[in-house]
Amino acid sequence: MALLAGCFGGASSNDVRNSPLFSKQAPSASRDLVRKRTVMSGAVTIAAPKGYCVDVSSLRDQASGAFVPLGACAALTRNAADPSPRTPAFLVASVSAQPAGAVTAKGDPDAQMAQARRFLESTTGRAALSRSGDADTVTVLDLKAASGVVKVLTRDSSGNRPQSLSDTTWRAFLPVGDKLVVASVTGFTEHPLSPRNGLSQLNKFIVAIEKANP
Repeated sequence: MALLAGCFGGASSNDVRNSPLFSKQAPSASRDLVRKRTVMSGAVTIAAPKGYCVDVSSLRDQASGAFVPLGACAALTRNAADPSPRTPAFLVASVSAQPAGAVTAKGDPDAQMAQARRFLESTTGRAALSRSGDADTVTVLDLKAASGVVKVLTRDSSGNRPQSLSDTTWRAFLPVGDKLVVASVTGFTEHPLSPRNGLSQLNKFIVAIEKANP
């Protein structure tokens, strides 16, 4: 349980309401589009899938962990000529130290899924996936595990997210060296993501991160 708590912890996002994606804050200049960013003293590189850029205005990089939000490049710059995915979403990569023993189930997808399911059925697990830390706000809609990566789709009724964001989020938990990366994809209320589309975008995000960290 402690192992899975460490893996799933950090799923709650930082406050990004001052980001150009959610406010009238001055956007980044188009010439400053950032497609990847290395964090935690070079330990992990977070790369954007096609159409996305790093929101450097909300990025946090500290010794204890990193928080890397990404949005459609055109949304960050407010320049329609810049890249954008067909159906935009809000992406986040959170990076932290990998819990001791986290690799124990990596080579056994069935054991990994069983561990994840037990954790997500617990109050502690659902609280870890809640933006407000309240297990009662979270409903697990889907859960998958393959190749050492756990993916979970949740609905979170917490009220502390930007109003333009959907209440459903796909998350993937993948080890990169001695770090754990939690990659998430959340749709916008004005541009809803189907579960299939959200999973597709999550998979592209995972591929981009894996390619950036060979």
